[in-house]
Amino acid sequence: MDQKKTGEFLKALRKEKELTQTQLAEVFNVSTRTVSRWENGSNLPDISTLVEIADFYGVDVREIIDGERNATNEEIKDMALKIAEYAGNEKSRLLKWIQIICFLGVLLLTGSIVLQCSAYSPDLRRSGAIFTSFIALAAMVAITLYVTGVIQKLSQKTKLVTAIKVVTIVLVFLGIRQIAMIGFIFGIEAWIDSKPYDVVSGIENYDKSSIVENNKGDMDSAFMIFPDSTEKMSEADYVSAVKSGIFDSYGYFILTAGYAADDYKQEVERLSGITCEIKNGDNTYTGKIRFDETMYNYPAFIASDGYSSGYEYALLDEDNNTIIYVHLAYPDYEELSEYKDYLKKNKEAYDTGDGDTLDRFTIYAHRFPGEDYWTEYSDE
Repeated sequence: MDQKKTGEFLKALRKEKELTQTQLAEVFNVSTRTVSRWENGSNLPDISTLVEIADFYGVDVREIIDGERNATNEEIKDMALKIAEYAGNEKSRLLKWIQIICFLGVLLLTGSIVLQCSAYSPDLRRSGAIFTSFIALAAMVAITLYVTGVIQKLSQKTKLVTAIKVVTIVLVFLGIRQIAMIGFIFGIEAWIDSKPYDVVSGIENYDKSSIVENNKGDMDSAFMIFPDSTEKMSEADYVSAVKSGIFDSYGYFILTAGYAADDYKQEVERLSGITCEIKNGDNTYTGKIRFDETMYNYPAFIASDGYSSGYEYALLDEDNNTIIYVHLAYPDYEELSEYKDYLKKNKEAYDTGDGDTLDRFTIYAHRFPGEDYWTEYSDE
């Protein structure tokens, strides 16, 4: 088929109708550039548009393909073959682009999985994302094998097809089970998220030993910042709000305590000397409290700053001999708006993004050289 000859014929037909390329483009809802490419033979309309063009000009499709008006209909069979060839060429070009897109899809999904795994830390949502990426990759590989003809070739080998069917059934079963498990866990989490916090208030309800016993595991803390008793406090207020999840607990503990001048100094000395000894076999690490004057609205002694999404610190209101003891687990800035003066100046600092919260500061855990896990404090 001579595309240039076909293009010249299309141009002649347009001129017979006394139409410009722009006017013709509006008729077939295409761009003027597309009409120009039809007429110079660099590209031709798809088969459905070709039929519409033939009807519009009152000519036969085969005449457009031949690039000239035919005097007879003797070569209908030959023309049918040409139309089939035309459609086949169009399909071949489309298939080529589909194959390229499929190959790119496989590469991109593979890269995505590698990046997700390289930055992986134990997290339900991340696990779900990686699993979903694997499913998408498997589907993309199957499509790629189909459009490249590999599946058709493999289908001729009976034993191999049987093995593939068995493996596919097993993988589908495992996939469905995994999806069901993830759905169940997310459902439980959604149910837990909908539950209200268990709120406790009043200094008479402050009991450090109970706080430590009930929360040290889920909140990865020994609550060393908090005082053992309230005896030396001249005035105090306490509030906590906690609810348990599947893997961790969420919420906050806030103790506001006023002291006499000497008692205030003694408490500041206690805070400044807090250390936490972590043992791993014959190795020992001593975590030391940090002092910071810029992060919060008050000078602060910090025991944890984001490790496992936990924050533990004591704020020093030196003008009023008052200390605010705070522990936050997975803090919700909006939920804590009532206590915003006790939170970080920059609320974006609580957004860990895709980072690993185990790399954040704490005195309660340490990763010893040569180990790929964190050893946490234990008083046992």
